[in-house]
Amino acid sequence: MRVAIVGTRGVPARYGGFETFAEELSARLASRGHDTFVYCRRRHAESRYRGVRLVYLPTIRHKYFDTVVHTFLSTLDLLVRRADVALYCNAANAIFTFLPRLTGIPVALNVDGLERKRRKWNRAGRAWYRLSERLSTLLPTEVVSDAEQIQRYYRRRYGKETTFIPYGAETGKVGTTETLRRLGLEPGRYFLYVSRMEPENNALLVRQAFEEVETEMKLVLVGDAPYAQAYIREVRRTRDPRILFPGAIYGTGYHELLSHCFAYIHATEVGGTHP
Repeated sequence: MRVAIVGTRGVPARYGGFETFAEELSARLASRGHDTFVYCRRRHAESRYRGVRLVYLPTIRHKYFDTVVHTFLSTLDLLVRRADVALYCNAANAIFTFLPRLTGIPVALNVDGLERKRRKWNRAGRAWYRLSERLSTLLPTEVVSDAEQIQRYYRRRYGKETTFIPYGAETGKVGTTETLRRLGLEPGRYFLYVSRMEPENNALLVRQAFEEVETEMKLVLVGDAPYAQAYIREVRRTRDPRILFPGAIYGTGYHELLSHCFAYIHATEVGGTHP
């Protein structure tokens, strides 16, 4: 089966939860013999990754056009490639899902969280997401929710039954500590926060709360965001030597930090499951 995954920044995962989802799902589909291709925005050195074909297409590098322009071009491309099924990520892309359906390609749409509530969007951006939520209930073949709260939201607001598919997780721990040594951390002596650095993920609130705690442990705030530099500067505005800002960390480094932290802090407001 030819499976297209559309609407993320692509793989390898170097951004957020949807990219992790796209990488893990596509790699597992490829390992089962499916011809899987993921549409990407930033070029990787290889045309394949973990058995998955990577399709690179341009976009407009702007907060309000980045996703929709890339998804529109990806949609045109998958029509040419004649995918057997398409998986779209992000409710903002709902408007494009009818095009594959017109040619007989079934489409699933993972709507993610309540993006219209993010403060980074102006009125036009929030209006687009509000419209996209409605289109999500009408245009794709199947709507997927990754959190029970999101499933309840679509049922209550739109009368739409979505298919709840929770994410899997890497449950094992790694014994290596190279990343800890690089950051000056000791196993079991730090709190870990990992998220895209946007206001609704509350990195600033976590930092401010930790500053009020009397402890010798450290706080590691891991993450980045391409269109939130002012907020990131505000998060990093502290003189507390216990608080570290290593930026975005992926792969083995992330698993090392997760395996050896004292506790993990989850502080998001409007997203889905955040895989």
